[in-house]
Amino acid sequence: SRFKLTLIKNAEAIFAPEVINAKHILVGGTQVVGLLDDQAAAAIEAMSSDISTRIVDATGCIVVPGFVDIHVHITGGGGELGPASRTPEAKVGEMLEGGLTTVVGVLGTDCVSRSLENLLTKCRGLNEDGITAYMWTGAYRIPAPNITGSVRRDICLLEQCIGVGECAISDHRGSQPSSERILDVASDCRVGGLLSGKAGVMYCHMGFGDGLLQPLWKAMKESDIPITTFLPTHMERSEALIEDGARWIRKGGYVDFTCRTVKARLALRKYHQEGLPMDHVMVSSDSYGSLPSFDDDGNLVRYTYGHPKAFLQFIWKMYFQEQWPLDRILPLVTKNPAKFLKLKGKGEISVGSDADVLLLDKNTLKLKSVLAKGEVMMPPKWVHQGMFGTPNPEKVGSKPKRSH
Repeated sequence: SRFKLTLIKNAEAIFAPEVINAKHILVGGTQVVGLLDDQAAAAIEAMSSDISTRIVDATGCIVVPGFVDIHVHITGGGGELGPASRTPEAKVGEMLEGGLTTVVGVLGTDCVSRSLENLLTKCRGLNEDGITAYMWTGAYRIPAPNITGSVRRDICLLEQCIGVGECAISDHRGSQPSSERILDVASDCRVGGLLSGKAGVMYCHMGFGDGLLQPLWKAMKESDIPITTFLPTHMERSEALIEDGARWIRKGGYVDFTCRTVKARLALRKYHQEGLPMDHVMVSSDSYGSLPSFDDDGNLVRYTYGHPKAFLQFIWKMYFQEQWPLDRILPLVTKNPAKFLKLKGKGEISVGSDADVLLLDKNTLKLKSVLAKGEVMMPPKWVHQGMFGTPNPEKVGSKPKRSH
């Protein structure tokens, strides 16, 4: 049977993502229903057998919100070296092992063998599998491919669609769009957001081109489209792009860094030292997307793909190497993207928020357990793998047991 209540007890600390004055969390259904003191938690535990409450012991762990990753190639990506170089599609178990409880699926270079219909269906499957999945319509190409006839209609009519992307800007793999074409997509996206109550964001893949953010600056200068309609990603590409990103933030914009490089960590340090508003900065993983490296002539010299454990590695490096406190690191992968993209109930731990929760070892930050939408998806020694995975041994042939 499914547990209706879960008590997460004895956390060393709870980051919501800011530190809060509570050590116990009560989950009811898919939501957090209480942040408890010791007395209240003890009372719930005393009644646990009578009210079918699962107990998750967080002793030795800190509790943080589930990660919100706005850039995951859930149907696979790549293809820049031909059909054999297409990367594998996402597996729910691998994403859970990386702490990802909310993802936004995206297409990239290949919108021929990879389709938006497949992306939408994969989103629906992941939602059935227990995590939360959204999608960007479109791809690198502008005009943006879509499902229902326009970007605006996709955002309005497809529940999972929150915007358009990743549209390639200043990249030789893009369609070299004019300002007029960028504005066509951006305006359609913005109105779609207004009509649907969604973010309506144009998610822009920034390449290595010398143009930097200039195509977006030019489009805004020629229109009334607000800067917050655009979200440029891969902003760690070069020092010049990082500097252009700082200017972008000072004008009220938001930026997204891919978490995998030293350049990204140095850029975050720079922005913080310069006093930029860090709530305008977020980090994504580009998981399952190709990670190509090009020489000065644009030739591909190295090729791999991203693994969804990148966020855990990023947090470890920011904490242990950069010496950042967790309440400065965690918003980059939780609250900031969730708030900007209007993902209600995501990216925080509060009464009424979705019960997407991670338990991390207090000393090593190793991921110990995952709850997604109130379900324990990764207790010790097992991880939910979806329909074709091994069933949870706690739910097969025995009564539910406590998780330690």
